[in-house]
Amino acid sequence: MGELTGRVALVTGAGSGLGQGIALELARAGARVAVVDLDERAARETVTLLSTVESEAQAYVADVTKRIEVDATWDSVAEDFGHLDIVVNNAGVSFVGPHIVDTTDEAWQTSIDVMQTGVFYGMRAAARHMLPQRSGCVLTISSIRGFSSNPGRIAYCAAKAAVLMMTRVAAGEWAEFGVRANAIAPGPIRTPMWESDVASGAVDDAAYVRTIPAGRLGSPSEVGQLAVFLASDRASYINGSCVTIDGALTTIPSG
Repeated sequence: MGELTGRVALVTGAGSGLGQGIALELARAGARVAVVDLDERAARETVTLLSTVESEAQAYVADVTKRIEVDATWDSVAEDFGHLDIVVNNAGVSFVGPHIVDTTDEAWQTSIDVMQTGVFYGMRAAARHMLPQRSGCVLTISSIRGFSSNPGRIAYCAAKAAVLMMTRVAAGEWAEFGVRANAIAPGPIRTPMWESDVASGAVDDAAYVRTIPAGRLGSPSEVGQLAVFLASDRASYINGSCVTIDGALTTIPSG
């Protein structure tokens, strides 16, 4: 039995990449997992992947920028599984390259809608289930770009910085009810989103890796293992924190 056996976890953006890696590690730790994604096919593929570790999982389609869809999906997960113990607000988008003067309204709004407003909706819906049961853990996937700026990523950096403070507010409000809120700030992780940025020329993979003291990119499974720890009883006194996982990138001036 894993340390999360008996718990129900919901992961947004779990159809691929980082979200899929987190969902898989939660499943390996024994959690039953609600796989939430905008892409139904991708969500179902993740459910199939989780079946290889004999995890009970279900796919749910939801747009995290739509309050009604978030509320309904969180309610459905709680009803289908009996309760809701862990929520990982992971869904994200990436627009890399354009500086402020060239950033479009659409890129700005989409970034804020998905990675700030979407996180707010996910946190609020989680609290409505967790506070009455006086237990639960909400994890928000921020980024090192929430505190270490990067030219060409004004919207991304702004959204990721916002959720760090949102997480701290949530922790202060919820602690007395036995509910914890923490953030994870990954550095560069090799995901389909990263590969897409490399393919478009927005990121020079080899040059970027040379700046990382660890000499490599991280993997979704490593972030997933951190999520397991933070969601477990071993982290019961960690609340309102942001844990960086970046191969020491932000310890150097160019980070």
